[in-house]
Amino acid sequence: EIHVLSLGKADSILIVADGEAMLIDAGYEQQGDIILSYLKEQGISKLKYGVLTHGDKDHVGGMAEILRNIETEQVFLSPRKENSKEYSAMIGVLSSQSIPYSVPELESTFTLGKGSFTVLAPGKKALKEDTDNDSSIVLRLRYGERSALFMGDALTKTEKEMRDEEYELSADILKIGHHGKGDATSKKFLSAVAPMYAVITCGEIIDDTEDGVPDEEVLRRLSSFSVKTYRTDTDGTIVFRTEGETWQVQKEQ
Repeated sequence: EIHVLSLGKADSILIVADGEAMLIDAGYEQQGDIILSYLKEQGISKLKYGVLTHGDKDHVGGMAEILRNIETEQVFLSPRKENSKEYSAMIGVLSSQSIPYSVPELESTFTLGKGSFTVLAPGKKALKEDTDNDSSIVLRLRYGERSALFMGDALTKTEKEMRDEEYELSADILKIGHHGKGDATSKKFLSAVAPMYAVITCGEIIDDTEDGVPDEEVLRRLSSFSVKTYRTDTDGTIVFRTEGETWQVQKEQ
């Protein structure tokens, strides 16, 4: 199961496979309790992995709260550290609770139930940009015959670098990078991924200078590739389920 939580323009994604769970990002600090409640509603008392794709406030904000309340075996962090109270709070909890944390190596693979994740970014060229978004961890999930690609806030620089490295990018589900903004999700990248479904985390803004809606240009690109697109602002929390062969999609308003 892949649960893309409806948190406005913020990311938190719960993935559950064969009794094991991981959480990718944790929204804003104010949303920690919301995410925690959702995890408990889903019967999640332990995380095998926590992943912070990068240090932006709308991804790291609730992570300290989650780690304080949910037993977590291991945490993966982007190579780029962030000088913010939210990031510092997370590091503080990792240290105080002796939770192992590390920067995952490119092309490393780790298992979740019968599924596996491969780390595809950030690469050297993206990291040279020295920005939070370009430092995003990108993960590709495989489960049986099915696949999904989680982009964090990765931009076109990362998309090109992954294509140039000739990574396996094809995926049924694409979690769109950078909340559907036009500096991500290029046509060449969409052609390489060829997704059936896309999901955009967007909507209400808590603390940001950008607006919270996807760019029309990106929506047109997705439409031109005949991608069924879900948006958390209009569709609520999106849940994808598979036994490894076909996907079922549920909208939880």
